[in-house]
Amino acid sequence: MEIYAEYLFAENFLMGILILYLSSKIASLKTSKKRLIIGGILCGFFSFIILVQNIGILLGLLTKVMFSVLLAFVAFDKKILKGTILIYIVSAFIGGMTIILLYITRIRGITNNAVLYIGDISYMNIVLGAIVSYIVIMVFSNIMKAKQIKERIFTDITVEIEGHTVTHRALIDSGNFLKDPLTGKAVAIISKSAAARLKSMEDIDFNKRYCLVPYSSIGVKNGILEGYRVDNAYVNNNSLGSIIVAVYDTEFCKLGEGEEYQMLLSKDFLTGGVA
Repeated sequence: MEIYAEYLFAENFLMGILILYLSSKIASLKTSKKRLIIGGILCGFFSFIILVQNIGILLGLLTKVMFSVLLAFVAFDKKILKGTILIYIVSAFIGGMTIILLYITRIRGITNNAVLYIGDISYMNIVLGAIVSYIVIMVFSNIMKAKQIKERIFTDITVEIEGHTVTHRALIDSGNFLKDPLTGKAVAIISKSAAARLKSMEDIDFNKRYCLVPYSSIGVKNGILEGYRVDNAYVNNNSLGSIIVAVYDTEFCKLGEGEEYQMLLSKDFLTGGVA
């Protein structure tokens, strides 16, 4: 079977980008278009290992693992281990979808050194396979994400202001739809005593961060909450960026024995990823 270098490179370039993109979406790993393209280029060049004969099982395995770690480093920077694992999981799924595609369409293919080359395939076949893989993985990811949100009640949130951080226990309130009127981002609500501790941070001018958040609830049609815009917030190691922390005028009730919390979050704070 003849192998055309340009097709070999293009197929693995596109699949590399798709694998990295889906991996980032599933686990909410930070990446960028530049990183994805560089990763795709690396996958394209790495595919030429299919031309190497008698590479050996151990050397081949070591080469693949080292390349996967390099790929995760290029695409996801600090999340190397998590990125490497997700790359293998997504690759295994797409590999299975490719085998199904070959079986259904009776397209010839060849594999060597863990690289697949599909000879008699059109660009429409590639696009179709990519779309099917994307839809199935994203549907599965959204289902698992919704399940996690439904089951999760409490979490921790870390608030950062000018290098100072404070961590509070938070309750996920499915009825909290409070939004920042300027950005549309979800607003966190903090109890009165926790807000006092937050404002006790030294060398921070909270007057510059002061803002008002309109709200409505049962019995209150046009209410206003005082709030402060923080530099960043983290939930489950996911960076949320700058958000507003609105101050509740009293303390939150306990849910059962020992279940204390100082903040209320909407489910939007948990939609980062499932892995």
